[in-house]
Amino acid sequence: MWPKPLKPSKAFYIETRIETQPQFLIRLGLFFILLALPFWGRAQVESFPLKFQHITYDFGPIGELGGAVYHQFSFQNASNDTVWITSAAASCHCTVGEFPKEGIPPKGIGSIKISYDPKGRPWEFESGLELKVKNRPNSFPLTIKGKTIGGAEIIRFAPAEYTQKFQYNEKSIVAQDADFKAFVGQMVPLIEKHKSIKIQIESSASHVPTKSFSDNKELTAVRAREARSKVLDILQNFGADLSKVEFLDDITLVQGPAYSKDYKKQMAKYIPFQYVKIRVF
Repeated sequence: MWPKPLKPSKAFYIETRIETQPQFLIRLGLFFILLALPFWGRAQVESFPLKFQHITYDFGPIGELGGAVYHQFSFQNASNDTVWITSAAASCHCTVGEFPKEGIPPKGIGSIKISYDPKGRPWEFESGLELKVKNRPNSFPLTIKGKTIGGAEIIRFAPAEYTQKFQYNEKSIVAQDADFKAFVGQMVPLIEKHKSIKIQIESSASHVPTKSFSDNKELTAVRAREARSKVLDILQNFGADLSKVEFLDDITLVQGPAYSKDYKKQMAKYIPFQYVKIRVF
């Protein structure tokens, strides 16, 4: 028969309890610290005096042999004090940050330029900067990411086309739309790398009579002009060299099914012909 196991002595239980109770308390303390970290980090970010339009930028596919790419993060000083940026520390030597050296007054605007060198790094990447300002203990993260295609030259543009669909009588792209701003923002490194980029705008209106314009030819022409203006405004905000931007002749169309008096019931068949398309070459 197997011998019966010995019962642990009272001393064993006391010793075990003395050893494990501190370990339990340590683990419990760590648990609450980890639980609080996201809220603490968010409070740090929310208290940062510079407010950015966006803090993450995706380059998409870039070429390993195409040279460094860059992006500018625009900000406004939302505090009541003049702010001095003291550093923009990169997460690796492949990333470089440039920031204004002068003070930024209340409500003042500016930008942080961040560049990434893909040479020798043919993989998906995520990098960034940690900004610090004078007399503030917390830092602020800016992040870039993308995918480097090994052995490739510059990837000219992806996607090459943006489409904005309109409801009846709408005339203008919403400049603050995140997808539209991201599309235009991707033109900036192209302008930097090439002698010029070409943009063509195609606008369309249906045959349903407009109430706000003399006719649908005017409506579609206004849509094209508004789209061009919004593109230029965003490029200018990014600090792009507009002399390198060439607009081809607009394509303005009035198309789709013939107008019928019960158009309100038939609106679904007219909507596909209410749009603006922006193509980049």
